[in-house]
Amino acid sequence: MDEEDISTPNDETVTNATTAILAKVFFGFTVLYLVLILTQFYWAGVGLLSPDPDTSNHAATGNIIATLPIGFILVGLYVTGYTTKRPTSSLFSGATVIAVVAIFWTQLANFVYALYTYKHIFSGGAQLSSLDPPGEVMIGTMGWALMLLLPLSVIGYLFYTFKGSFPVPADWRLAAFTMIPYILSHVQYMLIWPFQEGFIGDAEGMSSALHPFNGVLIMILVIELVRRTMPLALGEKFRFGFSDGDGSSGKIATYLYYIPMAMLILMSLGGMVESITTAIAGL
Repeated sequence: MDEEDISTPNDETVTNATTAILAKVFFGFTVLYLVLILTQFYWAGVGLLSPDPDTSNHAATGNIIATLPIGFILVGLYVTGYTTKRPTSSLFSGATVIAVVAIFWTQLANFVYALYTYKHIFSGGAQLSSLDPPGEVMIGTMGWALMLLLPLSVIGYLFYTFKGSFPVPADWRLAAFTMIPYILSHVQYMLIWPFQEGFIGDAEGMSSALHPFNGVLIMILVIELVRRTMPLALGEKFRFGFSDGDGSSGKIATYLYYIPMAMLILMSLGGMVESITTAIAGL
């Protein structure tokens, strides 16, 4: 964010070199996300067809899919630009800034938590098939401190850079849409458990109807993420599929984002409070 951006009046959408880079980063994330989801069907097939079923690769890749969006949801918020809002200017501006700050806080705090959860991978202590952390995740005092300091430093830096205002997304819809496959990748086991409690340890659990249906649904949603992000990252000539116009279908599609937007904000507010209290207790 350069000086030109800081002086931009409130409520005027800013797009610049930074937002263009973020669009390309988010597009790369969506492509990688889709590739990992497609590999899940391969690993499921290997597990089902093998005479000695092994679901470790399937479970490990599932953990990556369930963790990867952490942080990238923040990127998705700014791919279409941002506006600056001063939290004291109005009740709406204040509420908007609080919502965005909560999202920043939970994403950055969870990023630190994810690093500690999977640090055994980065240290070379385990292979991909052993992605699950061995035993209980030990955060420690340094980890709890980082879960407080990283969000505080980033949020504080943005308030300082924008002279008491805060950059809020010009369009929340893409990041909100990302929440749908992200949440589905977490709740699928809760959907399966009443019907197939032994899913994790038994490859036959993959025959459960809910699990593959959930996987196909996640795949379709991520294909839609790729479709919507591609023209933002590569230009309008790469736009394909359904129109994103302002007609009746466009208005209906807009309303569909309200639920995931509300979930993103409410989960972030709750997560921010929980992470702060937990981190303080752990110090």
